Amino acid sequence: MEDDHPVVNMFDFETLVKLTVKNASFLAEFFRLNFIYYQLISSKGLEFDKIKDYVPGNDPRRIDWKIFARTGKVKIRAYKEERELDIIIVIDVSNSMLLGTQKFTKSEYAAMLAGIIAFAAVDAGDNVGGGVYSDNHLELIDPEGDFIHLMNLISKKENYGGGKDWPKLANELISNYPENSILFLISDFIETNPNTFLPELAGHFAKVFGVMIKDPIDYELPKELGKMFLRDPQTNEVVLTDVKDIGEEYAILSKLEIQNIKDLFHQYGQLCFTISTGEDFTTTFIKAMGDEQVEIT
Repeated sequence: MEDDHPVVNMFDFETLVKLTVKNASFLAEFFRLNFIYYQLISSKGLEFDKIKDYVPGNDPRRIDWKIFARTGKVKIRAYKEERELDIIIVIDVSNSMLLGTQKFTKSEYAAMLAGIIAFAAVDAGDNVGGGVYSDNHLELIDPEGDFIHLMNLISKKENYGGGKDWPKLANELISNYPENSILFLISDFIETNPNTFLPELAGHFAKVFGVMIKDPIDYELPKELGKMFLRDPQTNEVVLTDVKDIGEEYAILSKLEIQNIKDLFHQYGQLCFTISTGEDFTTTFIKAMGDEQVEIT
């Protein structure tokens, strides 16, 4: 055998970059035209510049309604763009992310999504850093806007595999990145309690985004699977189980777990959205972001 590392990603470096650039070009344009990037990323990144006449194509959310009420003229508030934001993108590369029943595994989907976010951020003038994480492998790069460096790190199969240790990751991120950074955590968040790490991250970073990658089998078990050896998450006992006997309970518990994680992110003033590997990742990501309401202060 050439090595003992699992085959977890069908993408070599060149293929990953090509897929990322192809899809990110559309996403970057979406950011510019729909103000989503600043809604999500730049709550402190806009400085008021001047009042301008409204023209078709301007974002209606910038209309100054007080001026309209006073004068009847439609004006918009123009802003100066403040850059130098550090966008930190961290992918969970633990064992649970290696699952895939669709065209892509969760790890592959996460790799493309990380590339899209990184490409769009660099395109918008921000700096990009981050890396890959499991309990036996953590590799981070500085936020130098180095899209290629990040893609190279993500595409190495030897970086994949292991378990999760969120408190350890939180300590490393806080130690390596400044307080004004924007953090993206891309993971399936399986067997994850955000209370063990999110308060620290929320207290340090300007904003934390949880991007929950799910395979359809994370939501429900196919009835045709028959009997399987499954591990009890509470006792760690492995037993032979008929899937049809636990399918309904599995689906209910999965839904509750996902909602609980989302609720905890919102509880700490952060955002978390779910994307399925069975869906087109670019349009799904755009929809997920568009569904989130972020107030700019």
